[in-house]
Amino acid sequence: MQNELFMIDNPCIGVCAMNKKGYCVGCFRNRTERQTWHIISDGERAKILKNLSRRRRNINTLLRHKHRQTPMNYEFDFYGQFEQLSFDF
Repeated sequence: MQNELFMIDNPCIGVCAMNKKGYCVGCFRNRTERQTWHIISDGERAKILKNLSRRRRNINTLLRHKHRQTPMNYEFDFYGQFEQLSFDF
């Protein structure tokens, strides 16, 4: 596979704000994925990117279908559950 010939770039987009479960709302990575990105193999990075793609699809689908019924003080986690919005970062 040609993708294996190139280093996988960091998916960080510079938002760096976490929800209560520790997922970044910018790049969708969890704490461990963010903290170990620079030392893990490209194979592990590829697996993480696949998970990020799934998380992003899940949240986008939920937002499209449930946005109008969601109170403003709630947020989606990346697995389709609502959680109370927290400003404790």
